Amino acid sequence: MKLSINRKLILNILLFTVMIGIIIFVIRDSLGDIFTELGRTSLPVLLGVTALGLVSQVIEGYTIKNIAGEFNPQFTVRDGFFASAYATFYRVITFGTGSIVSEVIYYHKKELTYSEATGTSALRMITYKIALMVWALVFLVIKSSAIQAHIANGIFLVLAGVLVTLLIISSLLVLSLNINAQVLFVIICNRLFKRQKLRDIVDQLNNQVYSLRGAIKTFIRDRNAVIRVFCSNMAKLVVWYSLPFFILVKDYPDIDIWLTVALISFTVILGGVLPAPGGIGGFEFVYVLLFRNVVGKVDAVSSLLLYRYATYLLPFLIGMIYVLFNKQRQINHEIKEAKKEVND
Repeated sequence: MKLSINRKLILNILLFTVMIGIIIFVIRDSLGDIFTELGRTSLPVLLGVTALGLVSQVIEGYTIKNIAGEFNPQFTVRDGFFASAYATFYRVITFGTGSIVSEVIYYHKKELTYSEATGTSALRMITYKIALMVWALVFLVIKSSAIQAHIANGIFLVLAGVLVTLLIISSLLVLSLNINAQVLFVIICNRLFKRQKLRDIVDQLNNQVYSLRGAIKTFIRDRNAVIRVFCSNMAKLVVWYSLPFFILVKDYPDIDIWLTVALISFTVILGGVLPAPGGIGGFEFVYVLLFRNVVGKVDAVSSLLLYRYATYLLPFLIGMIYVLFNKQRQINHEIKEAKKEVND
C-alpha cells in the first residue's frame, strides 16, 4: 500500500513540475506579446479591460450553471465560472487538443455522469454558436455597408460564415434528435471508412451524439432554462463586443461604437472561414484586416492583444491558479497519507 501511495505521489509531483514547465513555455513564447502589450497599457484601460473580462467569465459561469444544473441542481455559478477557466487553461497548455476532454472531466468531478458532462459541453458550444449567428445577422442588417467597405464581397463571406455555423449546429441537432439519422450516419461512415483509426473517430463522435441526445431532451424540457442560457450567451457577447470600443475610444473619441461592435461580430464569424496566410490565426488575421482601416494597423494590433487578454489570457490565468492550487492540495494530502503509512 505504501508503495502505491509513493508512486502516486511521485507521479503527481512529476506532473506538477511538467505543468509548471509548460506554463512557463506558453507564457514566454505564445502569450509573450500580450504581456508586453499589458505593460504598455494605461492603468485605467487595463483595469477596465480586466473588469469586462471578469464580467464575461461570470456570465459564462451562469450559462454553464443553467445547463449543468439540469443534471446536478447543486452545480453553482462559481462551478461554471471555474469550468470555463479550467477548459481554457487546458486548451492553452495542450495547444487546443485537451479542451473538451478537460471540460468533461471537470463536470464529472462535479457529480455529472460522463454522458451528462459530454452533453453539457456540447450544449454549451451549440448555444454559443447560435448567439454568434444571431448577433452577426443583426449587425449585418445594421452595418452591412461597413463590412462591404473593408472586405470585397464581405456580406457574402459573413453569410457564408453564418451558413457554415448553421450547418454544424443543424447536423449535430438532427443526429442527436433523430435516432434514424444517427444510424444512417454510422452506416454510411462504416461503408466509406475502412481504416480502423477513422472508424474509431466515428465511434467517438457517435458516443458524443448519443450523450448530446440525452442532454438536449433534459435541457429543452425546462423552457425557462433555455431562455436564460440564450440570453446569457447574448449578454456575454455584448461584453466581448464592447471591448474594442472601450480600448480604442480614448485615442479615437469619435469612433463609432456600432461600427466597432459590428466589426468584432463579423471577425468572430469570418475567423473560421477566411484562410489566414503565414500561419497567423484566422481570428487575428481578420481582426487586423477589418480594424486597420478604422484605426491603423498599429492600434489594431494593440487592441487585438488587449482583446485576447480579456477573452483568452485572463480565463487561462484563472484556470492556471485553480489547477495549480488543487494540484498542490492533492500533493499535500498524499504526503500526509504517505507519512501516516510510514508511522503505522
